[in-house]
Amino acid sequence: MRKKLFFTTLTYVIISVFWTTFGHDLPFPEDVNTDGIVNIQDLVRVAAAFENGADPNTDVNSDKKVNILDLIQVASAFGQTAQQDTSTYHDIQHHIFDKSCVNTACHGAPANAGGLNLAYENSYKNLVGQTPKNPAAAAASMKLVDPNNPDNSFIITKLMGPTEKELGARMPFAAGKLHDGKIEVLRKWITAGAPRDTQIAGIGDLAVLRDPEETFEAPAPPPPGQGYQLHLPKFKIEAGKELEVFYATQITDENGQTPEGDIFVNGFDIFYPTGSHHFILYRVTRLGLRRGLLEKDVGRGIGVNPEDTFRVVNPQDSEGSGHLALLDRLPVIGSQRAETTIRFPEGVALRIAGDTVFDMNSHYVNLLGTQTLIGETYVNLWTLPPEAVKYEAKGLAASNRDINVPPGTKRTVEGQWLVSDAIKLLRLQGYRDVTELNVFQVTSHMHRHGELFEVFRISTDELLHKSVAYDNAPLDPFNPPLKLVVGDGLRFECTHSNFDTDQTIRYGVTSEDEMAIMFGFYYIPITF
Repeated sequence: MRKKLFFTTLTYVIISVFWTTFGHDLPFPEDVNTDGIVNIQDLVRVAAAFENGADPNTDVNSDKKVNILDLIQVASAFGQTAQQDTSTYHDIQHHIFDKSCVNTACHGAPANAGGLNLAYENSYKNLVGQTPKNPAAAAASMKLVDPNNPDNSFIITKLMGPTEKELGARMPFAAGKLHDGKIEVLRKWITAGAPRDTQIAGIGDLAVLRDPEETFEAPAPPPPGQGYQLHLPKFKIEAGKELEVFYATQITDENGQTPEGDIFVNGFDIFYPTGSHHFILYRVTRLGLRRGLLEKDVGRGIGVNPEDTFRVVNPQDSEGSGHLALLDRLPVIGSQRAETTIRFPEGVALRIAGDTVFDMNSHYVNLLGTQTLIGETYVNLWTLPPEAVKYEAKGLAASNRDINVPPGTKRTVEGQWLVSDAIKLLRLQGYRDVTELNVFQVTSHMHRHGELFEVFRISTDELLHKSVAYDNAPLDPFNPPLKLVVGDGLRFECTHSNFDTDQTIRYGVTSEDEMAIMFGFYYIPITF
């Protein structure tokens, strides 16, 4: 086992020359300072942004402005802590109620329309077994959620669209119908008794279900001199399919030219429409270009614009154009969230050659859709002038691909990242004087059968990161950074459970395969 872990870890040390993370800027929006709890500090941070809204976390309700409504939403969540359960109720809360119901004008504070607050935890006690305020529904002996009886649950009637005028309008009000798959998940949960703390079999990945009338607006690029924008153009995902593609591109300045020399990236914004399982930005190595990586597995008829060239990942041949072409491309940044904002500490930046060829990787899932889905991605790279850079960011990564979880079982895999291995690699790259690494952030990545991912410091066994959310892992910062020397490092434990399939779950690139990857980054003094 030790030998297998060593070679797995060594592989990921090799690919982590640049920083990589499936980053998520917030565990939940009201926790503005991302310390795991909503309190007065979050209110102060929002209030301070009234005059200067530069902090993206302070736009709590995502209405593109910071005002009293953001303060109200934070105040209504006082005492809330990072969600720690893996129940089906949690998935419904996160992907249905939070996204479509809980806002300041509807079923969130201060409106609480119909006397109904659907914020986390409130929603369960306010729905299950409760009589509707609607007189016709109450007269018919309906419940908002009637355990074991979805047909008598008013929430299903409202989401499907009432056929009787007395029952009112379809919900969400004036916001378009929910994806049929979301309503079906609610139906399954109610049929199973509407449990609070358990998982219901056959739920699937709610994060990739795009509501029929949901729209996507392209973000503005950074102003000239402050950064660049990359765009993975629109492509089609047919109903009942999932599709993973690569698209090669380069950054250009306002004159359409690639920058000369190196650029120094201090932050990223990633935007894409709902439906994506993940997005990863890679850089293609010179070896990859020479070996013809960009000519492999070109797909036809995928792009909305037929002139756009995409390469399609074959799940049975991921060593080809897929993620395991380790010598041909190196990861830069990634996300599993439709809007991700990541900023490095002051003076810390990634050094990237201006003429780098980037490979933009997008994986969309439309297995439950009835219409063709359109995917695309924008990435904003925010830069610093060279004279403002004090430290160079480098990536850390470790993975265990030896995942084997038979039906009806739960298993844990382990992995580690050693400072000694990282320093050896740095010295091969010309960084001769490095003796310690300043780790300033760590996160994790697993798929939907992952139920717990923990990261520990090797020398002290201190818990540094914990995630129970496969699609929204917290990105844990360290301020001050962890100063690690030879003999120290990070280790992880990742637990997967398989109680809803009749197939053994293994490592793989599809949405129903599994992964166990620790990501993070550290910095070292800049060398010009």
